Amino acid sequence: MRHLQSFKYVKIIAEAGSIRGAAESLTISPSALNRHIQTLELDLGIQVFERLTKGVRLSTEGELFYQFALRQLAGFEQLQSQINDIKGLRTGVVRLGIGADLSQKFIHAQIAEYQYDHPEVSFEVRTVTQDTLETDLTTNQIDMALFYQPMLGRTLQVIHAIEAHIHAVLPNGAPVKNKDALMLYELIDQSALLPAQNTHLRMKIDAACEKLGITLRTKMECADPLPHLSATHKSRVAFCLPFPDDFEEYSVRGYKLVPMASKELTIGYVTLVSASQNMMSIAAQKFAEKLIARFEGEA
Repeated sequence: MRHLQSFKYVKIIAEAGSIRGAAESLTISPSALNRHIQTLELDLGIQVFERLTKGVRLSTEGELFYQFALRQLAGFEQLQSQINDIKGLRTGVVRLGIGADLSQKFIHAQIAEYQYDHPEVSFEVRTVTQDTLETDLTTNQIDMALFYQPMLGRTLQVIHAIEAHIHAVLPNGAPVKNKDALMLYELIDQSALLPAQNTHLRMKIDAACEKLGITLRTKMECADPLPHLSATHKSRVAFCLPFPDDFEEYSVRGYKLVPMASKELTIGYVTLVSASQNMMSIAAQKFAEKLIARFEGEA
């Protein structure tokens, strides 16, 4: 277990950027932590960290050791999860990333259902962008990510993908010419909530508007329009990539979801992805299986 402690210390120091900062989070003295790292460096015969005027950074050899340490920590976590699963405890941590253009209500409902059956499993949920997706997965910051139209490199793999139609969110009384294919020009005079910048959903909408030569009346930019629509007394229109449960949720709040015309906003995929070389804990694997079963059950 002494080696696991060293792996943990290297990971936390690398993330903190200083031995003092890491020591504070570990609640040990900086001198004790520094001595531990110096002993480790002597054992390895390399300098793991370069000491700077302010803080430290991984050396070239240290970067290799850091990646090795992350793999060992992930492997030990999986082993612990497997042992607990055999014992019937089913404990563990599931680290999940969510794209900013996806509704989080659905995923939180799935987490609540999972924890009802496995109360000892904890979750860490973070919003990820295309820029951070691959790094977060390959460095074991997250086990998997639910993402709309991810750009996949060699280090990532698709666990599951579902077709996703872009929908407009309209007040219930709003007239619609074609309930199966709303056109963007029909929304020109409406006050619109647009998806957050740099999301694939927003880029699709902006590109379509530019191609058509139209401008939407933007009232707000946000990752998830539902909380704002629930709070405001004014009618707004918005865009979303709804999961099955979202239709009822919007309806309760006086809104309907209408699919956008695919010739203007093409159909994409919401994808569950992971790092191809990393091992997920049993708890994470079982949660991924639950999500896939949920998606397939609604197909």
